[in-house]
Amino acid sequence: MNHRVLKLGVLATASVLALSACGGSSTPSSTDASAGESIDPADLTTTISILAPSYADSSEADWQTIIDEFHKTYPNVEVKLQIEGWDGFTEKVSARIQAGDYPDILNDNAFAGSADAGLLYDISDVMSPETIAAIEPSLLANGVGADGTQWAAPDIASARMLVYNTDLFKKAGITEAPKSWAELEDAAGKLVALGDGVVGYGMPLGEEEAQVESSLWLWGAGGTWVDGENLTATSPEAVEGFTEMRKLFEAGLTQPKLEDNRQDITNLMQAGTLGMMVGHSQVVVDSEAKGVNVALAPVPDKDGGDGVATGVTDFIVAFNNDDADRKAATGAFLDLMYSDAMYESWYKGTKLLPVTTSMIEKAKSEASTENEKGFLDALSIVKFLPVGNTAWDALQSALQGSAYKVGTEDPAELLAQIQAQVDAQG
Repeated sequence: MNHRVLKLGVLATASVLALSACGGSSTPSSTDASAGESIDPADLTTTISILAPSYADSSEADWQTIIDEFHKTYPNVEVKLQIEGWDGFTEKVSARIQAGDYPDILNDNAFAGSADAGLLYDISDVMSPETIAAIEPSLLANGVGADGTQWAAPDIASARMLVYNTDLFKKAGITEAPKSWAELEDAAGKLVALGDGVVGYGMPLGEEEAQVESSLWLWGAGGTWVDGENLTATSPEAVEGFTEMRKLFEAGLTQPKLEDNRQDITNLMQAGTLGMMVGHSQVVVDSEAKGVNVALAPVPDKDGGDGVATGVTDFIVAFNNDDADRKAATGAFLDLMYSDAMYESWYKGTKLLPVTTSMIEKAKSEASTENEKGFLDALSIVKFLPVGNTAWDALQSALQGSAYKVGTEDPAELLAQIQAQVDAQG
C-alpha cells in the first residue's frame, strides 16, 4: 500500500498467553502440509523468515511481539525478521527472489508476479479455515488472482470516499451529498457559482493516481476492467464513464488542469476552495487541521444507487519453499498473527484500517468521529483495482500517462489508445 494510502491514527497494545484463532480461543496446531498429520508444537524444529516493510517506527517491535508470543508455543522454530523501508522495498524483494532466497512470509502491496511465476502457496492452504473466515470477505477477495486462486490475504486496508466541504455545501444551498452523476453535476454547478475560485469537483488524472480516479467512473457506470482472465479498457461502461468525466471538465466543474495529482487536489480542499473530491482518511485529518469542515459519502454512481468506494490493501503471501515443516510453522505463525489479541496491536501500529471482521466492528465502536466510522463502514462495499492480474501494471501505466487527455480527446478513441498501449506490452 506504499504509503500513499491513508492513515487512521490509533494506538493500542495487546498481549496473550496462548495462541488463538481469529476471534476464537482454541489453540491451532501445526499440520504436516503433505501428510495432513498433526505435529506437536514443541517438536516442530525449523526456521522461517519474514520480509516486511516499515509502516511506522514501531513496525519491527510490533512484529517481534508476535514472534515472542509464537515462541511460547513453538520454542524450536527460529523466526528471522527483516524489516525494510518502503523506498526500494520492491527491489529488495526482487533481489531475494532472484537469489532463490524466498521469504516464508512476505508482507507487500502486490502478489500477481510471484503467483504467476508459481512461487506461492495458495494462502488458504497455509492459514486455517477459521483465520481465512475471520477476514472481511470484500477485502479477502482482493487477494484472489486472475486464475481464481486465493494467493494472498490482506493484512491492512484503506478506503477512499467522496469527501465534501460542508461549509461550501451550506453556502451553495446543497442539503445532502449527491448520489447520482446528475446530482453531482448539479452540486458542482452550484459550488462553482459561489465564485471566489471555488472548484466543484477535483478530478486528479496525473501520473500518481489516474488509475484510481478512472476506475471510480468506470465502476459508477456499472463496469469493470476485468474481462475473464484479461483486462480491457474499451468496454461500453468505460466509454460512458470517461464521457461523464469529459462532460464535467467541459462544463468548467473541475479544476482546469486534469494532469493534477492527488496532492494538488488535496491542497485545494485544505484551502477551502474545493467542494468535492475522492479522498482517504488523511485528507480528512489534514483538512480538518486547516479548519475545513468535511463529511463523507459514497462516490456517486450513474443512477444514484449505493454508490462506490475504492479500497487498497497490502498483502501477506507465503512462498513455497518445498518444506512441509516450514509450511506448517508459517501457517501457525499467521494464525497467531491474525488472532484478535495479536492483530489488534499490530494493525494499530500501522496507522491503517483492520481487515478482520471482529476488529473492524471493534474499531467502529471505538471511532471518535463519524468520519472515522465512515471509512470503516466503507470496507464492506469497496471495490479494488485488479492488482491480482499481471496485465494490471500495463493498464495502470497507460491510464497514468493518458487518462488526463479525456478533457480534449474523444473518450472512445482515447480508451482505444490506452488499450493499444496495454496490448503492446503483451
